[in-house]
Amino acid sequence: MEPVLRRATHDDLPAVGTADARAFGLNYTDQALEDFRPLFEPERFVLATDPAIKAVVGVAGSFSLEVTLPGGASVPTQGLTWVSVATTHRRQGVLRWMLTDMHQGFVEEGLALSLLMASEGGIYGRFGYGQASRARSVTIDRRLARVRPDARGRGGVRFVDSDEARALAPDVHRRWVATTPGALHRDDRWWDFLLLDREADREGGSALFFLLHTDGYVAYRIQHSDNSCRVEDFFAVTDEAHAALWHTLLGLDLVHTVTSVACSLDDPLPFLLEDPRQVRTTGVVDGLWARILDVGAALSARPYATDIDVVLDVADPLPGLGGRYRLRGGPEGASCERVTTEPDVRVDIASLSTLLFGAHRARTLARAGLVVAEPSVVNRVDLAFAGEREARHGTDF
Repeated sequence: MEPVLRRATHDDLPAVGTADARAFGLNYTDQALEDFRPLFEPERFVLATDPAIKAVVGVAGSFSLEVTLPGGASVPTQGLTWVSVATTHRRQGVLRWMLTDMHQGFVEEGLALSLLMASEGGIYGRFGYGQASRARSVTIDRRLARVRPDARGRGGVRFVDSDEARALAPDVHRRWVATTPGALHRDDRWWDFLLLDREADREGGSALFFLLHTDGYVAYRIQHSDNSCRVEDFFAVTDEAHAALWHTLLGLDLVHTVTSVACSLDDPLPFLLEDPRQVRTTGVVDGLWARILDVGAALSARPYATDIDVVLDVADPLPGLGGRYRLRGGPEGASCERVTTEPDVRVDIASLSTLLFGAHRARTLARAGLVVAEPSVVNRVDLAFAGEREARHGTDF
């Protein structure tokens, strides 16, 4: 079936909610849809309709975002969201029609890349997306965890209410985003949405509590059913703020465990404790997925850990976007332009998008057959693409 595609209008939000609810087993109340409306850019949502039954059978939308690359550059992007196809119309090409339409629009806008968070890991690789960041879930038994006596960052943390958090946290977040690869900027709409804290969204927990440091911020809630503290939002600009916030969380009275679903893999938390084993990893999942749309612009927008001069042969399923590119760069910056010379490396666009944020190593992808080059070249690419720290997106969408 070739669906009829059209852009949404403000009046389509209930239909978009119905399609998404059916696909993901959710239940959107009228209040939930109205809460979402400020984030809803209808011109960014594609609706697929079946001409035979004149019903919406597919939805794909996007948010206007900015993301930080390794090295600190901030680039505009679109974050794919609310993507679904009706169960009755699966395996008929509806998703491909919608995403092709959206990607063509992104290219016409001049975007260097697009992002998404995947509900399933096997869907988006064929559309050119690669894993760009990871998120680690941890649990700490607060009764057994002891912060090292000589650990840095004690003090400087205070409780604030939601109004003060709304007023002061965005500035801290802006500074955190500037130093964190993969971090997503938040505009006023996002802050208002994230701090709504509707009771229906608390999953049986308390209202949010807020901790503020000059260089850090935490939002958490208490789950009285199991005496746990669930960290909902955490970012720290400095190591001192990071340590001070965790020291405060691990000192909460009447709390048995502290859990977080957004610890980076290189988080220093275990080494702040006398017994690092008390930070127990309960899961590691992919966070951001990235899709490079303009190889030259994307690879030129970040510096590289070591000097690199290499010709890449990039395979891309979207017409006109693949080809050969010469990347020349180093710690001070880079350039990347189309060439016709023989390539040193063969790579598909999904794997190159994974390398862009430094979350995974070129050596690892080469062992899986996704980066093809001589071992010495793989080693040079591996070292050059490494980020200064683990990528972390910080805001789910």
